[in-house]
Amino acid sequence: MDKIIKKYSKALDVLEKAEIFAGCVALCVFILMVAYQIVSRFTRWPSFFSEEISNTAFVWMAFLGSSVMLRRYEHYRFTGVAEKFKGAAFIINETICLAVLLIISVLMMVHGFKLVIMFKDWRFSSMDISRSLLWACMPVAGVTCTLYVIEAILKFIQNPSSRKIVSEADKLLAAEEAKLQAAAAAEENKEAAQ
Repeated sequence: MDKIIKKYSKALDVLEKAEIFAGCVALCVFILMVAYQIVSRFTRWPSFFSEEISNTAFVWMAFLGSSVMLRRYEHYRFTGVAEKFKGAAFIINETICLAVLLIISVLMMVHGFKLVIMFKDWRFSSMDISRSLLWACMPVAGVTCTLYVIEAILKFIQNPSSRKIVSEADKLLAAEEAKLQAAAAAEENKEAAQ
């Protein structure tokens, strides 16, 4: 099981990098189109197409980013109560959360494909391009979210503490404490050497 999870995670690492790259491209396109809109107000260059391109890039950026955040457990989580769960309560809570994430991801994938099909004959008003391009980000995000949730489920089955909630403040405090201990150990070694 461990080898399967590692291979699956490696494949998803490649997918995640591709998704991040595509999201960065979408961000750059968004910024360039907004900048072009601003410049075109002063130069009177035609910019009727730039709003549709910037909106499409923004939507793609948001959906691709949400998938990556889901994989990294950096999505919105209500941790105030969940971080207090221990034992069976923790396992039940995380099982429910993973099941809900899987259901939502599959629904996003299925209904995203339906939207792409529904809008395939619609065109952007300023360009002769199908509006299904705008909605295609939804099934893409649905597929990747589903794959990432399956990875999280496999890791959770193998090691339930993989879903343990650790606050950022606790991480920073632990890192600072480790630095202080390392500095104290180095000072002791320096004194012992003299």
